[in-house]
Amino acid sequence: MSRGTRKIVRVSKFLLAGVTVFCVSWIASVNEWHSGLRWSERRVQENLSTMRTIVGYSEAKQAELDRPSPVSCSTLPAFPKIPFINRTWSPNTQNVSWQHVRGTSVSLYAAYYDERTPQRYIRILANFRGRNISSEDSLFCQTRSIDPNKYLVEVVAAKPQEIWWHEWDNTQSEVVTPLLLSCPLTEAISDTSVISIVTQPCEDPSNGIILTPPKTKQKYERNFTICVKDMTFKKDISKNLVEWIETNKLLGVDMIDMYIDSLSEESEEVLLHYRSQGIVRLFHVPIKYSSERSLWQRRRDHILTYNDCLYRNLRESKFIVPLDVDEILVPKIAYTWGELLKRLTNQGWNSNRYSAILVQNVFFFDFLQEVHKYKSRKHTNTSKMYMKRDDVRINDDTNLVLEEIDLIHDKAGYKYGVDSEISKDTIQNKHKSDCGKEMPIPKIASHTVSSAVISPIGHYSKSFMLTKRVLTAFNHYPLASLGAAGIAGWSAPFNEVQLNHYKEAVAVVLKFLYDVAYPKPIRSWVRVGFNIDATPAGVMQLYSSVRVRNIFENSPDRPFSSSFEKTPYKSACHGTLF
Repeated sequence: MSRGTRKIVRVSKFLLAGVTVFCVSWIASVNEWHSGLRWSERRVQENLSTMRTIVGYSEAKQAELDRPSPVSCSTLPAFPKIPFINRTWSPNTQNVSWQHVRGTSVSLYAAYYDERTPQRYIRILANFRGRNISSEDSLFCQTRSIDPNKYLVEVVAAKPQEIWWHEWDNTQSEVVTPLLLSCPLTEAISDTSVISIVTQPCEDPSNGIILTPPKTKQKYERNFTICVKDMTFKKDISKNLVEWIETNKLLGVDMIDMYIDSLSEESEEVLLHYRSQGIVRLFHVPIKYSSERSLWQRRRDHILTYNDCLYRNLRESKFIVPLDVDEILVPKIAYTWGELLKRLTNQGWNSNRYSAILVQNVFFFDFLQEVHKYKSRKHTNTSKMYMKRDDVRINDDTNLVLEEIDLIHDKAGYKYGVDSEISKDTIQNKHKSDCGKEMPIPKIASHTVSSAVISPIGHYSKSFMLTKRVLTAFNHYPLASLGAAGIAGWSAPFNEVQLNHYKEAVAVVLKFLYDVAYPKPIRSWVRVGFNIDATPAGVMQLYSSVRVRNIFENSPDRPFSSSFEKTPYKSACHGTLF
């Protein structure tokens, strides 16, 4: 073959190869283009599958990073002494449940089994003296069978995490800080075990906490569990407790975990009744109240309560909701929390992305509830009116006088107003005739005037906390979440839900409202819970719907009754409700 012929052949091959590559690329492009149009659902599914793979890889990678390196011991650490601990509260019982870690200022409260992530942990609630746990010696977890004849102890390094933000209260020198110790496990535990914390891997422990792992796969028993921090009330709050518990039952609450410090006998009887019904669980407080402990120290103490409630409910409840007995989370459109969650899901709430739903706070002060008596004052400036609210203006906040508060009604909101004619209602008169006194009205119906200041998110807010994601909890929101930095909270739209906070006029709170937060006028929020108005019919609808019972007899020896009156207004004759 001549040189010229060979050159032509080579050029032809290159051209043929180029045409082939072009054709194949064009066909592939056209096919991808059309498949994207015709098979968009399949392509979306493929993308989701890729996303799941990435997420799954991230979790597996994190689990790999968290996997512990067990320590080997030449001699077996001694079996610890295990104190008897019963945290269930009953009247006239004491609870001593803290154990000390020798050689440190660390004290241990309780241990919990956490299998929410591929890497399983034993979590231990504790506290220590000081502000920085790094000043303490390194800590190690010893895990062994409850059977002292089984000679196997797993020792791993404990990972400490302070349950507090250093930006808070950085002035006090002597503090006790709450702490979470995390002990990663090399494998799941299947039998009752004993957990000890030591400063040297193989030393004999000075403490021992019994931990029994679950026998079944995780399946939530409840949707909503309320956590009530340390209850210390010298006065009788039994009437308020009945109203508060019955209201939350109507809202769809499944369980209320309450931590008891000191209550009146009447209040104790009410809680024991609801415990017998299965709606309330009662526990000892981790740390009892002491007047010597500062306000900020008490807040640290309460954190232990909330986190005990969180970890008790990891497998039992989808959400925990930290609340006080003067707070009610009120849906404005939905009738129950369950219905509210369905609505919020359509508005951006995503349980796979966030760990909590934050709800804004509104104060309902006792002294403001008399404002309606002065509603006859006329106003011509309609620009001051608020839709679905009343506008209450304080001219002199230093010398507050109810007569100086202007209340402007609008047509949309007036139908919910508390009318003086409620006292003339036939049901009221019948109650007064039968009982010899005025019929009490539930606070949620009688307290309809609120502060104009809607607390910003993070200030007095409360949260629906998702137990599958929260690592450490605070009174108002999560402090840390699994797989996320920061709060990872989602703010619920204010038109959907608010926190009704019923308080007396505390000077500190008023100063915050008037001077610090928003120097705005006070405003009335006249719509009450459950979409029920505060007219006579509305009040009686609420009063009847809570199915008020007479839970007390006249007997001074046994104030608690096993039989209940079914007629709502009769029960109030005994003066036990609201």
